[in-house]
Amino acid sequence: MFIATPEVDLYGRDTRMSKKQAKATETITPPDYTTSVTGILLLAALLTSLVITAARYNTWNSSIIPDFSALLAASILIAVSDALVLKLFNPILKSRPLIINLIAAYLLLMATTFIIGYGLYNLVVDNWSFKISGDWAKISPMQVFIIASISYFIVLMVLLQKSKTSAIRKSFQTANLQALQSRIRPHFMFNSMNSIAGLIRNNPEMAEHALQDLADLIRVLMADVRNLVPLVAEIETSKQYLKIEKLRLGDRLSVQWHLKHIPENCFVPSLILQPLLENAVYHGIEPSFGGGVIDIDMRADKDTVKVLIRNPLPAEGEQSHRKGNKIAMDNIKQRLVRHFGDAASLSSTSRDELHITQITFPIVTNR
Repeated sequence: MFIATPEVDLYGRDTRMSKKQAKATETITPPDYTTSVTGILLLAALLTSLVITAARYNTWNSSIIPDFSALLAASILIAVSDALVLKLFNPILKSRPLIINLIAAYLLLMATTFIIGYGLYNLVVDNWSFKISGDWAKISPMQVFIIASISYFIVLMVLLQKSKTSAIRKSFQTANLQALQSRIRPHFMFNSMNSIAGLIRNNPEMAEHALQDLADLIRVLMADVRNLVPLVAEIETSKQYLKIEKLRLGDRLSVQWHLKHIPENCFVPSLILQPLLENAVYHGIEPSFGGGVIDIDMRADKDTVKVLIRNPLPAEGEQSHRKGNKIAMDNIKQRLVRHFGDAASLSSTSRDELHITQITFPIVTNR
């Protein structure tokens, strides 16, 4: 008998990161100059001002603080200007290869530095001398060039490493989502095939419709887990699943849907409802001799959707061979957290001979 492991799903497929995904984690993508660049440049400005001030003075005197303040103000102005220039040219830089991207960014930073520096020089010519000297008492153009080059090299390397780390994190998140999704391989598929096989001779038309529903469900199982799906599509998938189970269970299964104010532009991770409904069938309807009703209450309130799934609890003697597990619940919780963070929740409770599962998630557009 084949046993699924965290690396292999029930169909024997490897759920670990593919070679293509692994290669993607090793590919260095160009930095994004729209995020965190201002803070990094301001930090570089502070450190540069400290280094220059320390180099200009061998001993403490009263002019250090005013000079440091003036130098820091100039460095902050240059850093903010650098950040604005990079953000302005970011769309163009992103479309270029990595080497060209970095060289172009470096040239933009150097050009901005000398343009702003030249303007400041004209404003404070009496306080700044650009004559080349043999000591560190004055700042020469060559010293400015060296300091700026070192600073911007470090800044670009920090941004590059940040971009690489972000790309690796996204790749691992995608691989983890695929591993989670691959573990949702419902056993109902095997039962459904048996039910459909029994219909082929007696009711071929119904068997054909059932096969179409099953094919649609399999297509959802194989979908890209990185993409969210419309909530209305997730509801339709759940209805298709319950139609197939209805063929197998007959009158023992009844379903009631209560849908109120469901937004069409709401997107959710795929297969967040079907596994919960499968649990309701497997642990609630199947063990009960007389079956029961699965009640799905879904309603939207402002920016949140709340879903309640109720199913009967079997009699104590009927449930002895069906100890429930929380694999589906834990799986869905992890995927909700990865997509929505703390804005989503999933919980379950039992009372009044009913098992109630509640799932809450925000109304978001597709990302």
